[in-house]
Amino acid sequence: MKKVFSYIIILLALFASCQESSDLLDPAVAGISEEDVFSDARNTMLFLNDIYGDIVPVISQTGVKGMRWPGQDAMLDITTDNGSTNLPTSGDFYSFNAGSWTALSSTFSTTEWNADWVSIRACNLLLSYIDNVPLSAEYQFDEKVRSIRKGEAIFLMAFFYSEMFKQFGGLPIIDKVISITDEMKIPRSTVDQTVDFITGLCDRAVTLLSLEHPDVDYGRATKGAALALKARVLLYAASPLWNNPAKPEDSPFRGKYDPKKWEKAARAAQAVIDLNQYQLHNDISTLFTTRVNPELIFVHMNQPCSYMTSISVPNKLYPAGVFGKSGCNQVTYNLIKEYEVLNKGQAYSLDDTRSGYDANNPYVNRDPRFYRDCMFNGYQFQGKTTKFGVAVSGASAPEHNPVEAGSYYTHVYSIKFADLSLVINFDARNPANGARTNQNYPYLRYAEVLLNYAEAMNEAFGPEADGLGNGKTALWAVNQVRTRAQYPEKAEYLGQTGGMPPIASGLSKDEMREKIRHERRIEFAFEEHRFWDVRRWMIDPATIVNIQAQIPVWQLDGTVKYEIRTIQTRVFETKMYRMPIPEQQIYTNPNLVQNPGWNYSPEPAE
Repeated sequence: MKKVFSYIIILLALFASCQESSDLLDPAVAGISEEDVFSDARNTMLFLNDIYGDIVPVISQTGVKGMRWPGQDAMLDITTDNGSTNLPTSGDFYSFNAGSWTALSSTFSTTEWNADWVSIRACNLLLSYIDNVPLSAEYQFDEKVRSIRKGEAIFLMAFFYSEMFKQFGGLPIIDKVISITDEMKIPRSTVDQTVDFITGLCDRAVTLLSLEHPDVDYGRATKGAALALKARVLLYAASPLWNNPAKPEDSPFRGKYDPKKWEKAARAAQAVIDLNQYQLHNDISTLFTTRVNPELIFVHMNQPCSYMTSISVPNKLYPAGVFGKSGCNQVTYNLIKEYEVLNKGQAYSLDDTRSGYDANNPYVNRDPRFYRDCMFNGYQFQGKTTKFGVAVSGASAPEHNPVEAGSYYTHVYSIKFADLSLVINFDARNPANGARTNQNYPYLRYAEVLLNYAEAMNEAFGPEADGLGNGKTALWAVNQVRTRAQYPEKAEYLGQTGGMPPIASGLSKDEMREKIRHERRIEFAFEEHRFWDVRRWMIDPATIVNIQAQIPVWQLDGTVKYEIRTIQTRVFETKMYRMPIPEQQIYTNPNLVQNPGWNYSPEPAE
């Protein structure tokens, strides 16, 4: 009998390097036959649980599994104009930002390609057996649960396919377990065929999944998760990269041009809204540290830990004993300047003379989300006033700078997922050490559904047209998210009150498009959206490569002046709108056909 081990590696002739997935080799099932695994309800459920565990965690838990960059604690936003890092320059993300990576050397795309195919094959394997798994009263596995678990596996396959779609475009469609006797040279499907396949999986999952789970099963896929994923995929499919009027034919590189795709995406997002199952969490300061809240639709179930907090907050702000690596994900001035200034109940950009913005006191009266997302010079933290920056000759160095130093420092730190109530005086790499927070990373949350709806409605009908006849316009949806951003009563946001005003009516479609894109950038900072948004919108590379920092410069008299400095000039080419198929895959299977602009592609980049 074939062993489970052999069934959870990708066949070399099709998808690469015979990479095994330790996440799919639970000790309870490793080393026994697949028939044995799926003849037992307990082992079948362990196998499904391990597929969930194979999703990239994004919030680092122990420093071992490195989010998007293997072995690192850098988040994906540090390869956008939102972020920078003080991590060693040997990290793969530096070659990414320098543009020195290729289809042959890219750790990012190769790792994603291999890992997602492993997980898709695991989903197909489970689906091929689950109808015959014996019922078990001991493990509460009855026909209803079988149906739900089957729906989960279908949803997870859609999720892994969606992760690859936004990176690569059209994909090979594989809806069965590939065996050694099967034809290996499966071609890429077109973008439209791939989107139809993913959304079809979502539709199938909806018929099987429940609206919610009992507490013990929190984190499993639901109807809302399947509908929200469908809405995201359709929004991407409607976007300029994948729906380009200049290149209107359906291919593996883009779909057939159809402006009606925006309306389709809007209707999909409306289906989530109409569930009346979700709402925006009312306190932005606790949104990402509250394990269960009504905004979360699908989450990565993190174990209780303090590691993400430890690597986010500069370690000199804690007592001795904290792990040395800290301040790993830093915020650029490119993003900081996007947080609007509030003045007399109105919101203005920094360069608007009505804002009252003071360049020598730059962090007051900002969008409330700025204080949740960023730790800056002068931030109030556990009874301390933070001191970050550089010093002029003869002046004392600011006392809270992390030990690590580098030319790419911004001196503003991303703390969006940090629990600032934790006092860390221990090595947080061990999750069992010291105080911990019980939080999950949201892959899908209701704010995204609303902003997806806003974008699709604006593109389909304009800012204030009730195109779907439900009373919910693009303006309505974006303002739901925007006006939720209020200064919390109990959080230390410089003692400020109030919050973001709504976007006013009367904007054109183009003006509203810019407002929605702005809200996405602020609301989803360091949640991986910016990386994909600049690609699907085909943002001009020249506008996102000059990386700036707002540097606090300490003077001899103890005062601080702020200087805007360019800290890095990155390389971004239009071919990078799409990730390249790993080049070794092209050698093995020429039917995969490389993406535009990369070696061996039949088409130049846009």
